[in-house]
Amino acid sequence: MARPIVVLAEPMYHPAGEALLREHCEVRVLRGPSPEMVVDAAREAHALCARYPQRVDEAVLASAPHLIVAACSGRGTDAIDIAAATRHGVAVVNNPGFGMRPVSETAIALILALAKRILVLDRWMRGGEGWQHRADFAQYVELEGKTLGIVGFGQIGTETARKAIAAFGMRVIAWDPYVPTAKVEALGASMAGSLSDLLELADVVSLHPELTPETRGMIGESQLRRMKTSAFLVNTSRGKVVQEDALVRALREHWIAGAALDVYEHEPHGLGSPFYDLDQIILTPHVAGLTNEAVEGMSLSAARQVLQALAGERPAHLLNPDAWPRAAVRAAALLKETHT
Repeated sequence: MARPIVVLAEPMYHPAGEALLREHCEVRVLRGPSPEMVVDAAREAHALCARYPQRVDEAVLASAPHLIVAACSGRGTDAIDIAAATRHGVAVVNNPGFGMRPVSETAIALILALAKRILVLDRWMRGGEGWQHRADFAQYVELEGKTLGIVGFGQIGTETARKAIAAFGMRVIAWDPYVPTAKVEALGASMAGSLSDLLELADVVSLHPELTPETRGMIGESQLRRMKTSAFLVNTSRGKVVQEDALVRALREHWIAGAALDVYEHEPHGLGSPFYDLDQIILTPHVAGLTNEAVEGMSLSAARQVLQALAGERPAHLLNPDAWPRAAVRAAALLKETHT
């Protein structure tokens, strides 16, 4: 009996998802594929799982007449052209809910590392000059009573705020025009009157918005200049929310005290970055949400939704419902083919 073909553009983040797929499907794994290799593999695929930074774009979709579903590896949808998938009648799914704990923990860790200058102190110690800086205590900051500004009050922003209030007694202000003020206040935080107000008041600004046309580049020179010279900026959301050229200037010219980035305008973030020459920034390689627990959950979520779609069942986290009728027709044809 023929089995559905599932193509993985890069292995899944955790082997549990791939193991589940192999119980029911023929799984073809592409490691480090070129775009042409993905296009070629998609020709026979019934499902395609794309792990960032691999792309499921118009070229891939146009080559895949049997494709029923395309699955993101995590919550983010950057890897898949959803509009093109909808035109081709391909269902797109993602895996929300797994980043809330790990990303909020990373945001808090980065805030602590900035406030206590952990990486700088480690570097000084390894260079044999740590004790020379013990008197630099004016640069070490307590979080108790400081103001944390949360931009984007979804699941991750809300959890970051909860941790900051519970663990450090921080005052939290939020800015999210799509969230009711009552939700913010229920957590013991307050809603800022505007993004500008938040930037002017916050000792730490932590970014958690979705990437949309409205939020793309929302933190640029004008916004950075509104921040306190003693303030820190932390971004664990999407790189394109921050204009990096402006942030480099802000750090070089001391508009703000420091920053921490897990995400970047252009990824992967390679050699030659101007950030590498700056002591007051912490850089991590887009791993805030990638704990062992989270990636296992995301891989199983993606696998289960692929199996749902292949069985003609509407997936749990379908992003483009307009595509589902055509995808369901393909699924029905596949079921008929595999059971005869």
